[in-house]
Amino acid sequence: MKLEQQVVSLDLAKRLKELGVRQESLVVWVNSNPAKWELRILNSNELQTVPLDEPNTYSAFTVAELGEMLPKGYVTGRSKAEDSEKCFCRPDVGGKKLDHLTIADTEADARAKMLIYLLEKNLISPSAPGIS
Repeated sequence: MKLEQQVVSLDLAKRLKELGVRQESLVVWVNSNPAKWELRILNSNELQTVPLDEPNTYSAFTVAELGEMLPKGYVTGRSKAEDSEKCFCRPDVGGKKLDHLTIADTEADARAKMLIYLLEKNLISPSAPGIS
């Protein structure tokens, strides 16, 4: 599986940063050339927080990192629809009506979209445990 499929997309990484999510990950999106963004994996002793005002670097959160940021009670999975496989993230409500469902091509993006939704609706804070 390609690294791009295991981390949040650049657009969603940018939105998470705009919403104030602490920029700490072992994988980052870096713009070292104005026309090209690339993923860079840091080794464990390079882990550092990227300043929120740094314009050329965004945390490329992994599926696991995003899972730690989501509140308890959210599940992700895969479903097939019309000859394509999509990933979803939803509250685990035990058969009750869902209040929100996110769908994306990758599990990381489905989780990121849910986190963005919760932040934009002020249902969680960027300073909540696991996020800050």
